[in-house]
Amino acid sequence: MSERGMKKWAPYKSLNEQEDFLNKLHQKQAKVERPRISSDEAENINEILVNYHGEELLIEYWRNDKLNTVSSILSKIDPVNKKIVLPLRKTIYFAELIRIERL
Repeated sequence: MSERGMKKWAPYKSLNEQEDFLNKLHQKQAKVERPRISSDEAENINEILVNYHGEELLIEYWRNDKLNTVSSILSKIDPVNKKIVLPLRKTIYFAELIRIERL
């Protein structure tokens, strides 16, 4: 008699509709409300961006109902369009910023 192995888990995603429902459920559970930042945090973010001199930063931002973190050196700070540009043209808008730290 052979073991069923991974077959025993097949019923949980055996129907396409069920798989879609479970994927949507996992995405919904992963959503995070946009954290509010204090005036002190906003002032800290502004101070770091104003006095930026090419050091590596740890940037935490909120996009698509998720908190994201990236560690990078900034390519450009664009105050007119209110965004920062990272290498490979990745853009983070000021309104999305949650926290910035110098590394």
